[in-house]
Amino acid sequence: MKTHAFIRENVEKVLLSVESKINDEKFHYPNFSHYLYFLFAPTLIYRDQYPRNTIIRWNFVLQMFGEFIASMLYIYYVVVRFCIPTYANLKHTEITLPMFISVLFDSIMPGSLFFLLSFYGFSHCWLNAFAEMLRFADRMFYNDWWNSTTFAAYYRTWNVVLHDWFYTYVYKEIYVLTGQKNRSIPAICVVLLSAIFHEYVLVFSLGFFYPVMFLLFGVVGLAFQLFLPRQKGAMYNILIWLLLLIGVSLQSCLYFMETYARKSCPSNNTFWDKLIPRSFVCRMSLPSNKHLKIDL
Repeated sequence: MKTHAFIRENVEKVLLSVESKINDEKFHYPNFSHYLYFLFAPTLIYRDQYPRNTIIRWNFVLQMFGEFIASMLYIYYVVVRFCIPTYANLKHTEITLPMFISVLFDSIMPGSLFFLLSFYGFSHCWLNAFAEMLRFADRMFYNDWWNSTTFAAYYRTWNVVLHDWFYTYVYKEIYVLTGQKNRSIPAICVVLLSAIFHEYVLVFSLGFFYPVMFLLFGVVGLAFQLFLPRQKGAMYNILIWLLLLIGVSLQSCLYFMETYARKSCPSNNTFWDKLIPRSFVCRMSLPSNKHLKIDL
């Protein structure tokens, strides 16, 4: 994404200088130091210059890294304390609907903690630490997504860094290509591409393909964005929070079940085995004297 932004912002300068055959000194091409700074800067939009602070507060950097490590350790504690016992105690030969509902409710609290801790650890601590070390002054990495009353507002404010990239290089360009007459098509493309990106990250993080994130983000979330009424008020904010908590608990439940199934059920070493969720095709059972071990 950073490479695309770097090329996209500079290709017009190069083409213009080649076509006009003007002295290159008139065009300010970025050098390697610009590109290197952009690689580590907490932004996905390339600019030759960014607003910069005058000093680096190293105590703030240490605080942010400390809080990031604390967030990751707390996530690990939640997994060991709440998730592993829940899934290690599944002694049924198959997943029944009542048992699935029970496990789903047990996943609400851990899933909510994953959701909030990962947001705080990355969007606040990690990005602020790098911004401070690079004296990067623009710190709007997120907005008040917790006050959102629509999914459209939530998508715009949850991750401003990612939203700016999709808005600049996907939404605006598709809007121009479609004749600047329809805003729904660019918005749908942005949501689908964002869902694919999140699913891509999860595939490489978890080591298996299980498109729960894509379905909840790119299908269910898109449907809510298009068809839910766009109103303001506390009730709609409560509705957004309720749907988010159900979504993160469902993700936690299904991903842990799939992880458990892939550790408990043998693989047939075929191409389809990597694509088809093993929790659907394999009866999941676990001896009572064993516990699920998850490599974090």
